[in-house]
Amino acid sequence: MARRKKPKQKFPRGKADEAEEEEDKGGWKAWARDIAVAVIIMVVILGGIWAYTQVWPPLVVVESSSMQHGHTSSAVGVIDTGDLVLVQTAPAPSDVVTYLEGRASGYTTYGDYGDVIIFRIYARPGATPIIHRAIMYVTPNGTDAADVPDLAALPRSQWQGVDRLSRPTNSPYGLTSVWIREMGYNHDLNITFDLAYFASKMSVEPSSRRGTGYITMGDNNAYDQCQTKDPCNPGPYDKGWFPIQSDIIGHARGEIPWFGLIKLLLSPAPGGCCQSWGDSGAPRNSWDSLAISLVFLIALPFIVEGGAWAWSTYAWPWIKPRLRRGKEEAPPPKVEEAPEEAAEGGPHEDGPDDSTGGSSGP
Repeated sequence: MARRKKPKQKFPRGKADEAEEEEDKGGWKAWARDIAVAVIIMVVILGGIWAYTQVWPPLVVVESSSMQHGHTSSAVGVIDTGDLVLVQTAPAPSDVVTYLEGRASGYTTYGDYGDVIIFRIYARPGATPIIHRAIMYVTPNGTDAADVPDLAALPRSQWQGVDRLSRPTNSPYGLTSVWIREMGYNHDLNITFDLAYFASKMSVEPSSRRGTGYITMGDNNAYDQCQTKDPCNPGPYDKGWFPIQSDIIGHARGEIPWFGLIKLLLSPAPGGCCQSWGDSGAPRNSWDSLAISLVFLIALPFIVEGGAWAWSTYAWPWIKPRLRRGKEEAPPPKVEEAPEEAAEGGPHEDGPDDSTGGSSGP
């Protein structure tokens, strides 16, 4: 005779099992909620940046040292190799303040007068955009001279022009060259600009590009290329391009220092920074600052978690009974007593004296 199998005994689910299941569900829900919140915050931040800049992508990575104020160290507020720079659209000339305009009005960005612009090189399609300071607007005047109206806003002692007849002039029109004193972020360079060169260069451009353009210069290039400071020779301004307004992507507005070095490590600039951690193409203190920042960002969640645990475990249990005790010991609020009525029959009213029997007749 076959032996009958005993039915499996079913035990009722305990509260501990239900609590554990709820905890598992709660853990996944918490993770999903945190991820959703992070995504929403990122979308809001990027959306806000785009609304402000009107440029996508709104950040560019600085790949060279052309805008640094020195080679050995970087500084917040100056554009250094590995910085992330926020780019805001600049569709019209009125959106760009040149060095000459900034010098006349006192307007500065990134340690010198005028705006820093990001622009494409017309003759190099697909090339990495350039980020340099806009020095002046120049309008060709024929093929051998140019007009620079913004010079008129500077004191005459700070500049000197040369006309077509090689005569000194203080007129900003029809100039073949102009000499400007006290340029550079240290205000110690006297630079001569060959305007005839740019007028000649523009005369061979397509007709749509023969209008007003910008002469640009890198802040660091000004000192790298000057063999002498007075006069600066050769001229350190950019001669390889003459960007017009349609070439301008935008002007620089704000920076996130150092973090662009991560992008350059993953995709080094051709012939430039950064082939490995600590590459000398970027200042040493930028690498140090990036390392400290990364360590802090990695540790930040643990710091927040530890702070919350310390508050709930030690600080709040110590504070809570003292708050409760303070409320219990506080004196009851004073209640003002209502004023007693002047007389039992009500307030006294002024009137004629009844003892006279009323008013007398004639």
